[in-house]
Amino acid sequence: MRAASVLEARSIAIVGASADPTKISGRPLAYMLSRGFAGKLFPVNPARSEVQGLKSYPSLGAIGEPVDLAIIGTPAEQVQGVIEEGIAAGVKAFVVFSSGFSEASAEGAELQSRLAKLAQVNDITIMGPNCLGVANSSTGLIASFTTALEETPLKKGGFSLVSQSGALGAYWLDICLRSDLGFSKWITTGNECDLDAASAIEYLIDDAETKVIGLYLEDVRDTVRFRQALQRAAVAGKPVIAIKAGRSQAGAAAAASHTGALAGNDVMYDACLRQHGALRVDSLGQMIDAARLFLFDSVPQGPRVAIMSVSGGAGVMIADEAEALGLQIPPLASDTISALAPVLPVFVKAANPLDLTGNVVQDTDSISKALAAVSADPGNDVIVLFVGLMHSIASAFTDAIAQARQTMHRPIVVIWIGAKEESVAILEKARIPVFRDIPQGISALAAAVRIKALQTAARGAPASLQKSLPPVTTLNVLTEWDGKQLLRQIGIAEVPVGVLLGNEDVIDGLPAPLTYPVVAKLQATELQHKSDVGGVILNISDDAALRVAVARLRQIAEDKGIQAQGVLLESMQAFDHELLLGLRRDPKFGPALTLGRGGVEVELDSDVVTRLLPLDALQIEAMIRSLRTARLLDGFRGRPAADIAEVALRIAALCKGFAEKPELAEIEINPLAIRGSQVWVLDALVSRAES
Repeated sequence: MRAASVLEARSIAIVGASADPTKISGRPLAYMLSRGFAGKLFPVNPARSEVQGLKSYPSLGAIGEPVDLAIIGTPAEQVQGVIEEGIAAGVKAFVVFSSGFSEASAEGAELQSRLAKLAQVNDITIMGPNCLGVANSSTGLIASFTTALEETPLKKGGFSLVSQSGALGAYWLDICLRSDLGFSKWITTGNECDLDAASAIEYLIDDAETKVIGLYLEDVRDTVRFRQALQRAAVAGKPVIAIKAGRSQAGAAAAASHTGALAGNDVMYDACLRQHGALRVDSLGQMIDAARLFLFDSVPQGPRVAIMSVSGGAGVMIADEAEALGLQIPPLASDTISALAPVLPVFVKAANPLDLTGNVVQDTDSISKALAAVSADPGNDVIVLFVGLMHSIASAFTDAIAQARQTMHRPIVVIWIGAKEESVAILEKARIPVFRDIPQGISALAAAVRIKALQTAARGAPASLQKSLPPVTTLNVLTEWDGKQLLRQIGIAEVPVGVLLGNEDVIDGLPAPLTYPVVAKLQATELQHKSDVGGVILNISDDAALRVAVARLRQIAEDKGIQAQGVLLESMQAFDHELLLGLRRDPKFGPALTLGRGGVEVELDSDVVTRLLPLDALQIEAMIRSLRTARLLDGFRGRPAADIAEVALRIAALCKGFAEKPELAEIEINPLAIRGSQVWVLDALVSRAES
């Protein structure tokens, strides 16, 4: 792994090293000296013979022995020359703090492209530029000037972070160190002229000391490699917890279809993370809370929660929070209820949630006895124990919980409002996660369960990923008639039989092979959503109504100055359900599928889900079932049911055909009509990429 050349360096040169340990160019050296870096350090400063107690060298070439890594913080215009000097001296990796590159100006972008070319041509690794650096807690390597290490010692841990933001990375590092959680590897990638987030993730997957990977993203350059890295993490069972900044649709490319509006840039990132097993969260706090359960080996095998509490009200609040987040609160087994009978006060009924009451103050033995009884119940996957205050008997709780953790076969998660620091320290030393409030603890528990489910689903995903295409600059939007003809020709959709009446065609009865009732639809490339102007007339049942309908549609075109292709006639197709199906080629992530509730209200109530191709039928079936309105497809209140598995197979074939036809830029089918296992394209908007 190329990232290893940075993070596992054993000899490090600090170019422009300062004797002042508070300056940017002095901090890395000061940090590594004080934290006991297990390697050689070479200050490079031609103006000094000694820096912070170490011999200083006038240049990288003057060091005279192999150097694994060089840290550079010079002005941007000097960076290329320093790297070239390092290459000549045999240096294989560089961390570049310097700013003033692509984030600053066109001239800076040109400087950055030269660094990228240097890395490629000379087979070296460059971290940055404009990055805050890296740290390895195992070796004491700190190629960074972060202020997060000014006062806090290094502490080893199983949590690693990859961050495209130096500042957010520093905040994460500070939280992990101050909370005594520690970390394994800390990587800030900056402008990513060479080593990017995907490369860093790949390295951490193979790092035995990393148990959980945190991720802060602003953008991804190589989406295929990024998806492959996430997929590898899922297969390896290493949880990835991600923050993706920038939910705004402002940067999304405009599109003619509903799908383009519904599947913008942020939706694509969300789909990418989710379907490759990563959990997206909104804050560093959420990331660290969820990671804590993995780091303490406290992630349950399933969603079933047994709640124990010294407060009946708190137990109810925990149950409400848990069920709202998709966790389950199963009843206690009869054997458990019997075992609890002699433990609980006579006025308490054993149930889930279980109220231990304030009786624990005078009967502290009841804590361990109740824990033993509930932990033996096979119907739960995790015990959530709520404690409030109870300082006078805090040791009874900590002793009972720590003992139970050693003997039971399921994890314990503790929520302790008002806990003293010494109580928390005792429990966390015993690898028991402690949270200070109910929403915090239950959200973390639900997130950990969700990660396991996401990774399980991701492991069965198709392995081959397609390179994304260059952005489509010009779209040729087809009429519904032409779009359906194209879909019929390439054989990737079932399209009703239709007849196009030209603008001058005389209506002399219903054209063969159509039969009444029929629908008439005005056709024009500038009219993507025909119903908006009254361009669709349904349930035409005879020749007279047909002549009136066609005349009306032609009049609409004339009144609105629409250059109409004609009027499309199709037999009315009976169906029970309708979906929206959108296929488009995202400029960054490539082909993607959007499924949702069909009809004209799709943008008013966007019950949709988006995933990146390739997708198999099982994944598409899961997409359909994730819709809020999915219950309707199962035959809600006597309504005919759809064969969702068969529908998913048909959609999978459509996706495959779309992916194999790069000339197709976008397809929106609304509605995709369903009756049982039959599927029809009733309306379609197809766009071709201009060559």
